[in-house]
Amino acid sequence: MRCVRDGREMDLMVVAADAMRQDAARLQGIAQNLSNALTPGYKKQVASTQPFSAQFDAASAAQQFQRASAPLQQMQLDPTAGTLRVTGSGSDVAIDGEGFFELAHPSGPVYSRRGDFHVDSGGRLVGAQALPVLGAGGEIRLTGEPFGISGNGDVTQGGAVVGKLRVVRLARAELLEPVGGGVYALGGATLEDAAVVPRVRIGYQENSNVDTAREMVGMTETVRHFESLQKLMQGYDEVLEKSIRKLGEF
Repeated sequence: MRCVRDGREMDLMVVAADAMRQDAARLQGIAQNLSNALTPGYKKQVASTQPFSAQFDAASAAQQFQRASAPLQQMQLDPTAGTLRVTGSGSDVAIDGEGFFELAHPSGPVYSRRGDFHVDSGGRLVGAQALPVLGAGGEIRLTGEPFGISGNGDVTQGGAVVGKLRVVRLARAELLEPVGGGVYALGGATLEDAAVVPRVRIGYQENSNVDTAREMVGMTETVRHFESLQKLMQGYDEVLEKSIRKLGEF
């Protein structure tokens, strides 16, 4: 079974197989979103699919050179802010506007909108995954006394400012790479040079931006699409088998 574009032929089974791989990747993204629907600051993953012409060219090249086709779909983040939830805790903060908190990770700085902070046993202010929160001068160190955070990001303890939350703005934030728990590595995103004046709301947490109802609808649609492609390939195999059997009768 062939299809033709610009004088080039390609087996439709190659197109169907690529589409099934895309469906599988989309289902994996939906499962990830649903499992993190209650994770503060989590940004949902969305599928970015190339136009059919690009898919045809990639699959045609793969068939020509007898190799697996390049990925025709990528999972990207939706960096839009989630709704805010009141917690009443003075150590819970939510970014008001654009930006991400910067955290220290063994592999380098990571970024998050999640602001459920506390002090670890080493006296460091930490956030998601117990990663140290970075301030203007590096890690923010505290004692065992109560601490507070003001709306401009100042961290105070004992009546003195001991640090300031570092909030950064990212270009192409949709290209951040998830590392789990609402935390993201830089990936294909870039840090903007312009400094961001922190604006945070105390006693709030930012919810994930996952719409569970929409994700369930997307899962149903994707499963049905996958099943229809599966039936197409099964039908093609049956036709091919019958054709071979007929030829054997001559």
